[in-house]
Amino acid sequence: MFEYILKEDKVAVLWLGKPLADLNNVPAELKGRVSISLAKVPEQAMEMLGRQDYQVIVVQLSQDDFEFSYNWLRKVVAKYPGVIRIMLNDGLQNYQVAKASELCHRSLLFTSGVTELFHEVGQSLRLIQSSNKPVVREYVGAIERLPSLPGVYVALNDALASDTTGAADIAAIIERDPAMSAKILQLVNSAFFALSSKVFKIKDAVVILGVRQIRDLFLVSRIFEHYPQDRNWSGFSFENLFDRCMVVGRFARAICREQRVSADIADKAFLAALLQDIGMLVIATREAEHYSEVLQEAALLNHPLYAIEKLRLGVTHMEVGAYMLGLWNLSPEVVEAVLYHSNPNATSSEKFTPLTAVHLADSILPDVVNVNDCRISSQISEKYVTRLGLQNKLPRWQQMSEDFAAQLYSGTGNGF
Repeated sequence: MFEYILKEDKVAVLWLGKPLADLNNVPAELKGRVSISLAKVPEQAMEMLGRQDYQVIVVQLSQDDFEFSYNWLRKVVAKYPGVIRIMLNDGLQNYQVAKASELCHRSLLFTSGVTELFHEVGQSLRLIQSSNKPVVREYVGAIERLPSLPGVYVALNDALASDTTGAADIAAIIERDPAMSAKILQLVNSAFFALSSKVFKIKDAVVILGVRQIRDLFLVSRIFEHYPQDRNWSGFSFENLFDRCMVVGRFARAICREQRVSADIADKAFLAALLQDIGMLVIATREAEHYSEVLQEAALLNHPLYAIEKLRLGVTHMEVGAYMLGLWNLSPEVVEAVLYHSNPNATSSEKFTPLTAVHLADSILPDVVNVNDCRISSQISEKYVTRLGLQNKLPRWQQMSEDFAAQLYSGTGNGF
């Protein structure tokens, strides 16, 4: 159960706030492997981080001092991005959970037990170890055209962190980039969103779709713009891949609504779906001929694409994409969904997460058209679905998918 903690020589935990009721009952196999240091206030915790290396921070978040602790967490992410962050929800409002969970690897109720806590710590360690392998770092590090996180996206995150920012303020930030503003309006008015009337202003788009969705559309549009398709690549259309990711994101949201999970999970599922295949763009741009051969071999052998990628390239497109998102400090749950969306059974969680929604949506919807007839999309993991007790929901989701499938590329080469 704790194999990823046991792989470490020692795991130092910095605990900010009230301890769990059973914190002294650390599982026997972890004793001697885990050390816990308590801090009462954020200033003390930051001082301790400067003096000692900690692998994990556990922070109790309550309504009384939420903004203060949240802003402290943002500073921790900026200064110590490699530290695992676990939040304990002690009576927070839903919007507070949504804000804080973007900064944390895991979110648990304050009533959780110490065994559940360290299970989540172990899963977070696994995510970091899997998405930050030396071979992946070397592969991505050799890319000359690696995009940086757009300044407008950073500004939008800062605006989201403020409770006083309105739709007009958000629109003003986006409109700093006229080309992206036009692109977002084009997307909002596409068949993807099926709005009843045309939207002409960014402010109206923000009001209709929400700040997070507009922010995520901006990020994904910028990334796809950074990797335009050139004449060396003919395996599949980048435009069609973009369109499909949009539809997968929309369907993932619908699955979340059907499951009545929190808006926070739905938001992360949407973003993860939009970003799930950015690793393909990177690889296709870096080594078009070799990647074409990989797709051909996967089709010929009828093997999962990621398996042949690993065999022939040393990395998978999921690993490349997840590593890039980790560099940008995107939500760990988004990184996890991108990393495991084709192989969710590699995780041990039994909860419905953004990964669940993305895997289901990606597996059920039709694939991207490609010259090699290679299966690029995921194949549903029945073992994973059964583990989560969702097998009886599949017929309903298959039925729901028909409306979304109708939005996919029709063969005209013009996307939407």
